[in-house]
Amino acid sequence: MARVLVTGVAGQVGSYLAESLSAEGHAVVGLGSRADAPLPAGVERARGSLDPSDLPTLLGENGPLAAVVHLASVTSMVQSWEEPMRTFDLNGRAGVALAYAVARVPGLRLVHASSAEIFGRAPSPVQDESTPIAPVSPYGIAKAAAHLAVRLARETHGTAASNLILYLAESPRRRPNFVLRKIVRSAAAVAAGKAEHIVLGNGDAVRDFCHARDVAEAAKTLALGARAGDYVCASGRGHSIAEVARLACRIAGLDPDASIRFDASLRRPNDLPSLIGDSRCLQSLGWSPRTSFEDLLLELFACDAGQARE
Repeated sequence: MARVLVTGVAGQVGSYLAESLSAEGHAVVGLGSRADAPLPAGVERARGSLDPSDLPTLLGENGPLAAVVHLASVTSMVQSWEEPMRTFDLNGRAGVALAYAVARVPGLRLVHASSAEIFGRAPSPVQDESTPIAPVSPYGIAKAAAHLAVRLARETHGTAASNLILYLAESPRRRPNFVLRKIVRSAAAVAAGKAEHIVLGNGDAVRDFCHARDVAEAAKTLALGARAGDYVCASGRGHSIAEVARLACRIAGLDPDASIRFDASLRRPNDLPSLIGDSRCLQSLGWSPRTSFEDLLLELFACDAGQARE
């Protein structure tokens, strides 16, 4: 059985990953968002931190590690525009330092949660591992720096270091300030008579959504011995934000035309028109998304409708 260090273990992907690893008998050592943050059941709190000066402790004093799965980051695009240097420190500098530190530990594997935001305004609406890296946001720039350092560790030092290029991971464990949760929670609130409308910014943006549980399974595949590399992790299906809102309305029993409103002030700077992932390389390792988009929406609505009725 393997001993796996997971950063960001209390987040949605991290918690699903910890549960899946533990269910198979693997030991999970974890870092939360704070030193005193609660961790998922069965997770051993790690010694050390992601501060570059503390990485020898993190990698050397938590038992014989087989792999590190690096999920911790600033995840809010809005926050990245408001705090670009903090985002670069947490999403870029920490990932770069971790990649170089892992490269100095023989046999240690690394899985880094990269992002489709590294592709920026990609020349194609569908991206794969060969799509040029050309970020246009502070978040994307930070993730690109760590992504390239992970690739360098693999290609130069022979480290089993992988980039898992994530699109939008979603689940009932996702914080409510992200677009899919906002839409479904709003639909549940309108259905319960606690709100009047679902308010959207850019309804034309197209995004690829995966259940966070499926993303966790992809991370586990790479952590436990699959061929290291850069892998797009996505469903391969794109949905416009307006389409998502209309589907949520139908699930909630609402009239979309009466329930959806647009507010131009909610549009983000440099919002990308289309992020859809081609995950055939990852699927060649045996992974595939198990939860359909429709089932994901139903799961989210069941959770949010229950809360709206409280």
